[in-house]
Amino acid sequence: MIKKMTKQWAEEIIVWKYEVPYDTYNMPNAYNELLASYYAVIDEDNLLGFYCFGHDAQVPPGEYPDTYLDFGIGMKPSLCGKGLGEAFMIDVMKELRNEGKPLRLTVLAFNKRAIKLYKKLGFKEVQQFKRGERLFIIMTE
Repeated sequence: MIKKMTKQWAEEIIVWKYEVPYDTYNMPNAYNELLASYYAVIDEDNLLGFYCFGHDAQVPPGEYPDTYLDFGIGMKPSLCGKGLGEAFMIDVMKELRNEGKPLRLTVLAFNKRAIKLYKKLGFKEVQQFKRGERLFIIMTE
């Protein structure tokens, strides 16, 4: 189930700790950002993860033509690597398809686990770019 982000869920997310090398996804300073434009993915009352879409999901200096809807996701660290990502992504993608545009996402190139899932769900690499020392990949449906 998808719900607008609440203060309680935002407080939970900012203390999530991902294992190295995924610790780059930790969001200790994102409380206001989470409340402003993110959505929670929940199962009953349990927070599974979150997503954002639109401009908030874009990573400068990537090129983002307006023909796609950008989105970004995050899953609770204790659930990562347990085979739950596909169902999580399908739920988010189903919700985002209501916006009427094909989907696009940006992922760090080292995140092979996520890239494998995205390819399985039909995404293809369309662009690579660097932001500082980090290599990013933009993928579209």
